[in-house]
Amino acid sequence: MQKKSKILIVDDEAYIRRVLELKLKNKGYEVITASDGNEGLKKFNLYHPDVVITDIKMPGMDGQVLCEQMEKANNEKPYLIIVITCSVSDDSIKWTKNMAGTLLLEKPFSPSRVLEAIENHINN
Repeated sequence: MQKKSKILIVDDEAYIRRVLELKLKNKGYEVITASDGNEGLKKFNLYHPDVVITDIKMPGMDGQVLCEQMEKANNEKPYLIIVITCSVSDDSIKWTKNMAGTLLLEKPFSPSRVLEAIENHINN
């Protein structure tokens, strides 16, 4: 039996977490959720996911700091980061382009687009 790929969803909006969680679980992925960057970083280090989906604007540790911390903690396992935000700024475009394996999507986003990006990453 093939090992399920692990996906970590980090977003302070419960609705966003739940929609993505249901869509991904229906496709057979193991889904881990976190409601902020601090919890997300702990779960990243604990579970070593194949994909991280994160919002930028969250209380406490925001998505940019989370991504920077994950990059420092990377244990050489390649993973995809999908950054979602309600407002794409020049700054967010710049830092996401400078991070390997990072995709930036604007809210509202299509869960199908997220799934497509995940499947492309996992199948390559």
